[in-house]
Amino acid sequence: MSTSRHIFRLMLPALLCGVFPLAAGPFVGAAHAAEIAGVFDAGWTTAYQSQDSITHMHQRLHALGMDQVVLQYAAVEATHLYYPSELDFLRDTRYKNNQLFPKSIEAAKTAGTKLWFGLYYNGEDWYTPPNAEQLDMLTARNLKVLEEIYSLYGNETVIEGVYIPQEIARYYWDGLRSDATPEMLTEHFLKPVTEAAQAKGWKVMAAPFYNQNLETPGKLQSFFEKLFAAGFKPDIIAVQDGIGANDAGKLHAETATVGNYERAVAQACQKYGIGFWVDMELFRTDDSHALADSARLSAQLDTAYATGAAKVIAYDLAVLGNDGLDSLEKWQLGKGSGAASAIVKRRAPQTNAHSSDRKQAPLKYYKPDGARAQPGQRVRKYTK
Repeated sequence: MSTSRHIFRLMLPALLCGVFPLAAGPFVGAAHAAEIAGVFDAGWTTAYQSQDSITHMHQRLHALGMDQVVLQYAAVEATHLYYPSELDFLRDTRYKNNQLFPKSIEAAKTAGTKLWFGLYYNGEDWYTPPNAEQLDMLTARNLKVLEEIYSLYGNETVIEGVYIPQEIARYYWDGLRSDATPEMLTEHFLKPVTEAAQAKGWKVMAAPFYNQNLETPGKLQSFFEKLFAAGFKPDIIAVQDGIGANDAGKLHAETATVGNYERAVAQACQKYGIGFWVDMELFRTDDSHALADSARLSAQLDTAYATGAAKVIAYDLAVLGNDGLDSLEKWQLGKGSGAASAIVKRRAPQTNAHSSDRKQAPLKYYKPDGARAQPGQRVRKYTK
């Protein structure tokens, strides 16, 4: 995940949650009825909206065929809390917008949407990567949040499942350290969190990312097969396509070759009976926070389905601009195709503190050009 994804924090347009006519048009119910299936909501603005506004947003999404809404976080360490928690380690959370979950449940009941609940996120050590002890702590907190959410909302039929907000990337878990292996990541984090959620009857989704400048398709496929063989069995892997993301000007993916990497993940998922989706990035690579041109979006969408994606999910709603969902509607009208089927997704929110108060991102083990740093070699900071 690049800087453009990680610090992407534009405000959701007021139009999205305002009182406006529901979207409709000739694209609704047309040929490709499963092109965009929902939206990721990180809560940065919706947490401040009224019940009526959130309900109206769900109604607009549903009218577009986007009936899956993923609330990306239950809690972000020290900064954000989106449900009424009584857990000790969340007591001092800075922004307690703790009505987003219950308001979203009511909105889903009215609009006919389905919800995915994100769990606990702490990215401080995630890209180092963490050792076994740190993973155990992350797991313990995720399990406590899961248990509390289930005690509050376990009987709600609008909840489809949970989302693991920590994003998996092979190049932090390929033996860079002797303990940084897919098996360690699975045993100490992914497997226990996934199995605990599934034991409650909830599905599990994860959205890994990669940089095709760093990996070959075969290595990417092998990495996921190692995770799955070690016991990580989520219901859905929604791999990020990386078309909009870049690090220090180096693109994560090219439209001409991204299908090779998506197909590799799809084959790993098929081998282990795991649902395969693609997370399609809507934003331009120039970090302008603008919607990409229609030709690129169409190419991404066509490629994703050609590689076997059951659904296409996309990042993110904010890039649709001041016209909110109208921008997406106009693109669909221009394509002349069906209502979309993607989940629009946000990344880890930043605090409202001044930049001087924020911690610096940790040094990564790869150079911006994708080359592995040798032990003791000084490298530029690889910012996500």
